[in-house]
Amino acid sequence: MGGGAWQRGGSSCRPTTTAVGEPVVLPTITVEDVRRVGLPPSTANLQPAGGDVVLNVPVNVYAQATPVTRQVEVLGFPVTIRATPEAFTWTFGDGGTLGPTTDPGAPYPAMSTTHTYTRPGTYPITLTTTYSAEYAIAGLPFQPVAGTVDVSAPAEDVTAHEGTTVLVR
Repeated sequence: MGGGAWQRGGSSCRPTTTAVGEPVVLPTITVEDVRRVGLPPSTANLQPAGGDVVLNVPVNVYAQATPVTRQVEVLGFPVTIRATPEAFTWTFGDGGTLGPTTDPGAPYPAMSTTHTYTRPGTYPITLTTTYSAEYAIAGLPFQPVAGTVDVSAPAEDVTAHEGTTVLVR
């Protein structure tokens, strides 16, 4: 057998090199593999909540997203995939977009990610999260996956209404 180090493989031990001195080939994880394991959409939050907004008043939008870890098996090897939300793109249904931006936004009073409707109507708002990923095979160090994966949350409708601002005490 080959002269390389030995490693445990299932219920038997085998060399890390073949009898002819060729190394054991480990699988490579691609962006298509990451898409197949499935990543969740981020949660889209709108303020004001409830789906009704006022014309010419900024609507605050923000995403809630966390890193995702998946355990899979590829060609008999245990693989850990880690995906991290890197960017967020908002589509507001009236032709307006925001992003991609690394800023997920935040609840009021932050208002760092907003959109203002200027015409009455009902508009679908869609949040798309861009994930980067890395993988580790059988406990080896993590390697980057080339490319990114975009995951869109279901559209959430808002209705923009004309209104009058009234100051109250």
